[in-house]
Amino acid sequence: MKIGELAKQSGTAASTIRYYESIGLLPAGVRSSNGYRQYTANSVEQLKIIKFAQSLGFSLEEIPSLRKPNEELEHNAIIERLKQKQHEANALIKQLQRKSERIGSLITLLDTSWSNGGCIGNEKINELLNELEY
Repeated sequence: MKIGELAKQSGTAASTIRYYESIGLLPAGVRSSNGYRQYTANSVEQLKIIKFAQSLGFSLEEIPSLRKPNEELEHNAIIERLKQKQHEANALIKQLQRKSERIGSLITLLDTSWSNGGCIGNEKINELLNELEY
């Protein structure tokens, strides 16, 4: 199959496929006599694996480390990296929960103040800003 068909089947832009080839993440397509790159069904699967790994938070630089030189999956490395990704995701969830709680508190404070015709002064705003974690 040509690069356009590979792009369609894998849901990956042709320019991205060429980039993956240039960085060695995807083996280059074999050039046919007319100069077009030719790919196999295995190329589709490789691109799906790359997209799946990215969806789990793996960077393009990390993906090659998930395989041994003989192309077998590096099971221990994958498990350890997934545990780390899970820890990172849990920390992000906690951070987002704290942010949501702060936003909720601010909404309540502003709504209460404004519905009573009041305004929050600079002193209270500065106090709120000092409480925020950036």
